[in-house]
Amino acid sequence: MKNILAFSGSNSPESINEKLIQSVIGRYPEYEINLIDLKQFEAPIYAPSIQATGIPKSIQDLYAIFKDSDGFIIASPEHNGLPTTFLKNTLDWLSVFTQQFFGEKPVLLLSTSPGATGAKTQLALLEKLVPIWGGQVRGTYSLGSFQDNFNLQTTTINNIEEIKKLDEAFYTFAEAEFKPKKTNTEVVRAYFDAFQQGDLDGVLNVFHPDCYIVSVKEEERLKEQLHGIYRSRKEARQFLNNIVSLFETKEFIVETIVEASNNLVIAKGSFSHLVKSSGKLFNSHWVQLCVVEDEMIKEYRFYEDSAALVEASTVEFA
Repeated sequence: MKNILAFSGSNSPESINEKLIQSVIGRYPEYEINLIDLKQFEAPIYAPSIQATGIPKSIQDLYAIFKDSDGFIIASPEHNGLPTTFLKNTLDWLSVFTQQFFGEKPVLLLSTSPGATGAKTQLALLEKLVPIWGGQVRGTYSLGSFQDNFNLQTTTINNIEEIKKLDEAFYTFAEAEFKPKKTNTEVVRAYFDAFQQGDLDGVLNVFHPDCYIVSVKEEERLKEQLHGIYRSRKEARQFLNNIVSLFETKEFIVETIVEASNNLVIAKGSFSHLVKSSGKLFNSHWVQLCVVEDEMIKEYRFYEDSAALVEASTVEFA
């Protein structure tokens, strides 16, 4: 990984968390780690009324640095079990540009403190919050009892076991292949691409293991029945098998895929299926609603012209 941005969440000129970052820079010289001082990017305590007058130039400059970085190392002290107000205020200002200002890039979270816990409480909170801000937390490390485990003269950790823990966290962060997170529309597009190619395993992989599927009507169904409720990826396979056993798809057109709020993706189009039992064509427009979670379809609802299906399924006898 190139161009790693590192900073401390402390505004103390003698920050031990910044010293921890300096030890990281010295230990892994083969990586391009750029340490910045957040104190140089001053901003008032965030308020919408202040934002209305304009984003501070220092925060604009900081956001540009964030965009140019490939990953982040953050070392934050703990104030009453929480990340510092100083750090939170800076992040609040960055969220004015976009809530996901980390840009789906890797993040390594560090902390240290004079006490034995190493500020683990606030570190656990940051680990939950950073993904909301668009960061992929790849590693965490906390150093307890700073004065006992850190050599201020050499700016290095002097505890071998702690060094091993840091190495494990750092290399997990730095060596992991970075894959940008798929957008919700990209997830649904991948579903359609696999479906149109007849790749049923590819379709199944897009469904969440705990998915909830509604085919036309939200009610329980017999196993062989197409329309009704399917639960879990295992039953999603049954859903696909039912489609294949009933129809031979002649045409499947996706006209529109748009994202709404709350991870909802709406798609619409048309299809032409040959009903195997009758030999008739089932032509219909369709609408699909998907709720995406963890880059998979968690909730799936598909609606079509049921009356046209009934007509196409009718077998006529001479």
